[in-house]
Amino acid sequence: MLIDSASNPHRLSRRAVVGAVTEKSTMKKHIAGLAAALMAVGLAGAPSQAASEAAGGAAGATARGTFGSMQVVCRSSHTNSDDPIVFPGQRGAAHQHDFFANTSTDAVSTVGSLEGKPTTCSRPGDTAAYWTPTLLNNGSRVVPDRVIAYYRTRRVSDVASIRPFPRGLKMIAGSAAATASNPQPTWITNWFCGDGVQGTANVPASCPTKPLRLRIEFPNCWNGRDLDSTDHKSHMAYAGQGGVRGCPSSHPVPVPSLELNFRYKISGSLSGVSLSSGSVYSGHADFFNSWNQGVLEQLVRDCLNAGRICNSGIADAPR
Repeated sequence: MLIDSASNPHRLSRRAVVGAVTEKSTMKKHIAGLAAALMAVGLAGAPSQAASEAAGGAAGATARGTFGSMQVVCRSSHTNSDDPIVFPGQRGAAHQHDFFANTSTDAVSTVGSLEGKPTTCSRPGDTAAYWTPTLLNNGSRVVPDRVIAYYRTRRVSDVASIRPFPRGLKMIAGSAAATASNPQPTWITNWFCGDGVQGTANVPASCPTKPLRLRIEFPNCWNGRDLDSTDHKSHMAYAGQGGVRGCPSSHPVPVPSLELNFRYKISGSLSGVSLSSGSVYSGHADFFNSWNQGVLEQLVRDCLNAGRICNSGIADAPR
């Protein structure tokens, strides 16, 4: 039995209750709308760069699964004969390199000098340094079109176990000493027309409709201690060796599998193509982690650990 407010002033009628609930709901909507408006003009606080980039990655992400990937596209930045990993502090001591992402990379670069500098990449938080030997065609430099950097969950048993690269990590993949008679494995370094994983140790005869692509795959297991090593490789290892999925006990920390796809628009015969390090068999690349570490950590959580594919494009990279 309902007791009307006319007979009991301490009770509300059903109509009054419904009206009060409706009014409260309407007020909540107005408050939510006002908060959204304040956020839009920055009065309620701006999201962090890490949150913004992770949101951007999630917008282009697939559903959660057992494979994760995060893509960054970077324009060519500059060229010089420096190498802050192999010849730190020695300007002009290396063969010629083409640099991507961080625009300040040179012989005297440190993680502190690189962090916060401008980038040529589609994700503003990627202020890391990537570089590779300059591609030559009949002795003349070919200006790279771009590099596509894929951070993936490759050959690990649990994608949730992958950790971000530690701040300041340095590593080299591929071999400048490789030759036609002693080539390196094509699953680490290969050439192809267009994108993809597969390729050959030598360049194709020509790439009439697609760009020439040099692919370099970096190791994805870290020893958990050293940010570098004497050969710039021993502190890292590849997962899944010997048919066993996962990282070896000597390098127990799984990190993203970094794959760099360097693209070059070059027409005609490729018979005159070489690298500044030697023949086309000497393909290799360097990575110096100077990402905005908070951005990298959140992208690893939201894309790799979550088993999602997060894309970005060249249109997002600054010119």
